[in-house]
Amino acid sequence: MKTILVPLAQFLDTYLGSFARNVLSSLGIGVISYAGIKTVFDELVALAQAQFSNIATDALAVVQLAGVGEAIGIIVGAITFKLTMTTMSSLGILPS
Repeated sequence: MKTILVPLAQFLDTYLGSFARNVLSSLGIGVISYAGIKTVFDELVALAQAQFSNIATDALAVVQLAGVGEAIGIIVGAITFKLTMTTMSSLGILPS
């Protein structure tokens, strides 16, 4: 594996220069931050689902009709977006 990656890295550095380094580092940071954020929010969603199971069935039906599940999904998505943009701006990938 190392015999393939070293020449590839040299080729990218020689012919594409800093552009390739920026793209590859951005992809790596994006994957790592996504994995971390997804793990945290999966735990939070599982906790919320566990708490919903303790609600009486009639009240749970009203909560589901009100769209609380979808609202939680939208809120989690918005927080994930904000955390990702903040992380990328603080690392210098995106201009602030």
